[in-house]
Amino acid sequence: MLDQFYLEDHPGGPDEGWPKWCEDGAIESACVLIVASEGWFATYDKSEPPGQGLGAATEADLFRQEIWNQRGYNERIRLIVLHQLEANKMPIQLRSWHHFRPFDAPGPDEMIRWLRERLRVEIGTSYSSVQWPVPIQFQPDIADRIKEWHAAVDLLAGSSKERVLLLEGGSGVGKSQLARQSAQYARKLSIPVALIDFKGGTLTTDDVLEQIDLEIGALLPNFSQEQPKKSYTLRKDLRALRQPMLFIFDSYEDAAENQNIVDWLNVQFLGDLASAPAVAVIIAGQKTPERANTNWRELARHFSFTPITELVHWKEWASRRYPNVQEGALDILLKATGGQPSLMTSLCEGIAKSE
Repeated sequence: MLDQFYLEDHPGGPDEGWPKWCEDGAIESACVLIVASEGWFATYDKSEPPGQGLGAATEADLFRQEIWNQRGYNERIRLIVLHQLEANKMPIQLRSWHHFRPFDAPGPDEMIRWLRERLRVEIGTSYSSVQWPVPIQFQPDIADRIKEWHAAVDLLAGSSKERVLLLEGGSGVGKSQLARQSAQYARKLSIPVALIDFKGGTLTTDDVLEQIDLEIGALLPNFSQEQPKKSYTLRKDLRALRQPMLFIFDSYEDAAENQNIVDWLNVQFLGDLASAPAVAVIIAGQKTPERANTNWRELARHFSFTPITELVHWKEWASRRYPNVQEGALDILLKATGGQPSLMTSLCEGIAKSE
């Protein structure tokens, strides 16, 4: 991932070549945080398929040699665990040292203190833990979707390890509605929201950056002043945030064939989430980003949306939204629409207006 960040400011790549650039980073860094993942561990154990993870393999070899040379004494390398990890998944050689778990109690302060000592820098109060709001009473205008809504509430309370919700399903099943209800709830919590809709598929990365500036630029001091907008500066400002911020990317299927957008979202934006603890993300679409081989996959929770076919859920929703729509009418509509939320809500609205 770091090579993508480097390319943003050095489009020709390092003059010394990628292998030496990678080696120098591993050797000369004052401290190293390794994100504990099965992919990196496979590289360390040399069990990954040939041709994959070449940079990580170089780093792993250098770290192994350094620990060997120091007879197991290790000052500068630690692991950071961002998700539930079984102890036996970690190479036995790496189990001796402390593992930081910033999303578990008591939070990231321990890791920050260690970094401060290693880097010999003073970190003020602006680097304290993120101040997530306490959940409030809010009734979303959706039928069912209890698990999905609870996940959104937990996301905006900072109480879940997942920082990305992926809402995937066919057209008209309520993905965008849940995303927009989440935006309304976030605003009631005084959480700023940036809503980017890829519908139409015409956006470029520059368009996305300009839209982010339009929505929340006032809260991103370096990014808002820069022209043209750069992802590097956006990430810098997002890393400095200590008040939560919600990004919603809707209609992702319309951007899925745009490789520039896909790479920007997967690598530069989502790939930097571990360094931007105040950022929460919801991505909705008939397709969602492929995450199997990404460094943020453990930060994501995926939900598949299908029609809502149980009458009880529509009765409960209609009793709040359209109380004059009778159960018999709901039953007929449910059978006619197959429980498609967009059709159900539209037809219920029509009945309510005609009475």
